[in-house]
Amino acid sequence: MSRLVLAAVLVLGLSACSDDPDEVPPDAGATADSGTATDAGTDVDAGTDAGSDAGTQVDAGTDAGSGSSQGSGKLPCISTGSVKTDAGTLPFCEAQVGEARVKIIEPQAGIVAAPMKLAIYLHGDGAAAYNGSNPRALFTHGGWTYGHNTLYVAALAPNKCAWWTNPGRTDCTTEGTDADRDLEGKNAATLVEIIEALRRGWNIQDGPIYFGGSSGGSIQLTASFLPRYGDRYPGVYALSCGGEKPWSGKMDWDTTQASLRGDTKFYFTYGDLDPLLLDIRDAESYFTGLQFPVNDKVIAGAAHCAFDQVGRVSEVWNEVTP
Repeated sequence: MSRLVLAAVLVLGLSACSDDPDEVPPDAGATADSGTATDAGTDVDAGTDAGSDAGTQVDAGTDAGSGSSQGSGKLPCISTGSVKTDAGTLPFCEAQVGEARVKIIEPQAGIVAAPMKLAIYLHGDGAAAYNGSNPRALFTHGGWTYGHNTLYVAALAPNKCAWWTNPGRTDCTTEGTDADRDLEGKNAATLVEIIEALRRGWNIQDGPIYFGGSSGGSIQLTASFLPRYGDRYPGVYALSCGGEKPWSGKMDWDTTQASLRGDTKFYFTYGDLDPLLLDIRDAESYFTGLQFPVNDKVIAGAAHCAFDQVGRVSEVWNEVTP
């Protein structure tokens, strides 16, 4: 979609890239739909100190190595809570990693030998799937990851509302514009910092990482993170109602090398009435042209995120799991 056309649908497009089509904009104080009541989880966890510095700046150029991270000690919790999932009520830990916060659900102990897989979800604008006493992302994804030897992490954007806009845009009551895009890749570097902190705290397989995004989270993954760091972090990308070609106009690594593309593949899901339709399809064509496996599921008659786009993420993860 051209930027002029995108601007014409801004209210329906990037500026309203919420996790749920029924959500109100961030200035109205939206939270995740509760579904069921749970422990709000505001108690500080003083007893689970991971012994690793969650705020340490990570060298994004460090290769993940081969095999697994051999990490241990976890991350220190700034708060704890619980969430009802289809696997029962599960505890979660909220930790600080640099400028971002993450909510973590560990997999069921002992069901599969270490190392574990890693799944990371990036919310849409407003962060409703992350916030609240019963975070939608956690109760939707947590049950699946718990039973599949997968460490689950929902990550809150540094500006606490939108992964695709620069972290300096802290007034989330205003609508984001193209001028607010994180063209410097600061949020992408934050995501690297999160991944490396998790790899230090748990014994995690080197890849593929299970990435998931809704709307603006999907845009961040395809337009900024992947072009910069996709060679170091091969992954399965479950992308709901969003996605764009690299903002820089290029990939920063040699995608002609199959060894660098690794196990990376894309699963786009979107409605055929989404105002971001052309951007998403341009991204599909772009990554197909670079020889990545690209799959899509088009929801007939659906507007922007007007389907279970959070649930679709774990559905994709399940499809690709042996």
